[in-house]
Amino acid sequence: MSHPRLAFRLAAALALASLAAADTCPEQPPIQNHTDPNFTPCPCFVAGEEFGAVLQIPAQHLPAEILRVRIYASSAFGGQPDVLGQALRVYPAGLPNPGTPIADLAGPVLSDGVINEFDLEPLPGTITISANPFTVSFKFGQDNVNDLFSPTAVYDTDGCQAGKNVIYAIPGGWFDACNLGVPGDWAISAVYRPLNCGGNQTYCVAAANSAGPGGAQIGIFGSTSFAANDLILTCTGLPSGQPGIFFYGPNQVQLPFGDGFRCVGGTLFRLYPPVSGDLFGNAARPVDYALPPMDAGGGMIQPGVTFNFQFWYRDPAFGGAGFNLSNAQTLVFTP
Repeated sequence: MSHPRLAFRLAAALALASLAAADTCPEQPPIQNHTDPNFTPCPCFVAGEEFGAVLQIPAQHLPAEILRVRIYASSAFGGQPDVLGQALRVYPAGLPNPGTPIADLAGPVLSDGVINEFDLEPLPGTITISANPFTVSFKFGQDNVNDLFSPTAVYDTDGCQAGKNVIYAIPGGWFDACNLGVPGDWAISAVYRPLNCGGNQTYCVAAANSAGPGGAQIGIFGSTSFAANDLILTCTGLPSGQPGIFFYGPNQVQLPFGDGFRCVGGTLFRLYPPVSGDLFGNAARPVDYALPPMDAGGGMIQPGVTFNFQFWYRDPAFGGAGFNLSNAQTLVFTP
């Protein structure tokens, strides 16, 4: 591979990484727990409390990106002024504890008597769900206990499904809403699209970093064709100027590591030299199947093999460990 060609490929990869990748997978219908079209308001929250739905994406569509969240809100009488909330949140798990938010939209507004739709795509990074279940919640910014004139959470009237509705109460923390006496399912739904329509798949969690709550997102430029040998690994959402290393291995895991998660298991193979995030938080590295560790041994790349790739990077401005990791990507190598 000549130096001019390498420089051109790297420049192209970085330019594309700085843009939002075009999604080829189709958007899917909303997922929700509520089924009855009749709803009852619940003026029962104080500022800082949350209500939420524990949702599941069909397994064949994982991993998936959360695009929008819809919440139906109503007061007892209708036609009341909007209510400003503290946050709309997406969590990576369900009960008994949904975990740390992987997305946080500040200042969501609930309008009375309508389906309020919140667009999450402008948030940094991709809100990736790699495993079920996950939780979507609304955090109130003001009290509405016994306030019949405030738009608030509503539940349907055909029963509460255990494990699918949550409340973050003050004091007390997370509860199953059914156990607190809520008689129906919260009117919350999420719109998503699968991230993978082919053999190459992203998975695992990109934890928040100093560059933003979406974390670092791995990707590729070029192809996984062995003959073409034109693969470039990319990563976006990185802290500018901090070094990191792409690495790969045979297994998929999700283990806490540093300020994020290690998503690749088995024997690990590091791709040296390190690369750093540029001014826009992007990094790229071409790979060459004729060079170590890809040319021999357990990390050998050849047609028909599958490996999982991830990016490790320093981030001393965020968290206690001083380093973090991207999400991961499975690559299937072809002739």
